Amino acid sequence: MGDDFLGAFAVVTRGDRYLLVANNRRIDGRMQRTWDLPGGRVEAGELLHEALRRELREETTMSMRGEPSFLFVQEGERVQGGERQYAWRSFFFAVEADGEPAAAHEVHDVRWMTAAEVEADCHAPYHDSFREWLRSGGALFVSRWVD
Repeated sequence: MGDDFLGAFAVVTRGDRYLLVANNRRIDGRMQRTWDLPGGRVEAGELLHEALRRELREETTMSMRGEPSFLFVQEGERVQGGERQYAWRSFFFAVEADGEPAAAHEVHDVRWMTAAEVEADCHAPYHDSFREWLRSGGALFVSRWVD
């Protein structure tokens, strides 16, 4: 069993578009390009808002302005071969950011997407909560990533 994951993710908007970043992920046993919200793992000793600020800067070169506003939390499990490998808890925040996004660090590209584009293009197992939040709102979602 791997280490559990604690994450912080930024929901950055411009008009009716959401900022997403391109990553490569192993899904269903093969590497796939995914569009994800900027964010990632909270490091040991780091607070959620500190991780959010760091991840946004590392992945997009953008600076977080002011304080983030909590949107929702996602709790999930990654299952392989019928056994839980780890659990995750990811916190999502509305973030205002300065600057124009540019792919940086491990990110391959950045893209502004409408809710319809998110629905059409974001189908990694962990995207279900963000898509559901866009459709219906809510504060707590549970996900399952089965390989």
